[in-house]
Amino acid sequence: MIKKLVYLAYPLLFFAALFSAHAFEEDWNGDVVINWMDFRKTLEIYKKTINVRGNIEQAAEAENRGKSYFLEGRYEQAYFLGYLNAIGYIPRPEYFFIIGDLNLRTTLSLHSDSPHAPLEYMACWDKYQFAMDVNRDLESDFQMAFGLVEELNLTKTKESKIYKQAMANASCLGRLTNKYLDKMGSQCVPIDQVKACLGSPLLFLYH
Repeated sequence: MIKKLVYLAYPLLFFAALFSAHAFEEDWNGDVVINWMDFRKTLEIYKKTINVRGNIEQAAEAENRGKSYFLEGRYEQAYFLGYLNAIGYIPRPEYFFIIGDLNLRTTLSLHSDSPHAPLEYMACWDKYQFAMDVNRDLESDFQMAFGLVEELNLTKTKESKIYKQAMANASCLGRLTNKYLDKMGSQCVPIDQVKACLGSPLLFLYH
């Protein structure tokens, strides 16, 4: 198992590079530290629950709730009462993709859709805040999802639309983050470019 986890580090580190040099936690020497404890725990739960009928049914119900809430524009309920709840029954990689996407969309909505926000705030996202928000909202969930697919050798998932779109979104957000962080001064990230990276919600690509 340990040998497999060492091999798994390589695709995860590649994925981390799509975002920034700070994609993972760092130790005192600045070396990358991956939280294998959480990953292994999630991996074991997946193996124990993926074929349990009760878990399958409960996860499906939670998933349906999440999608309904999302279509009503209730992002937080879609997250907490829907897809996060579904993960509690079966931690499918697709659910991690969806909650990462949901999280960043929620932050984007709060940032750009507030009627009280100044026009410049609604049009542009401070580059440092954007990098932190991507790191907090989306990155760890995507890392977990890609890691599970790799470790469990989920070929069908790897060939799915949601997997391919999640990889494309990650690459786009990584390029966008680095593009503006590399510039001097207080430039911000245009909201329309963030929306272009996110594209259509990932939950529409599952099933």
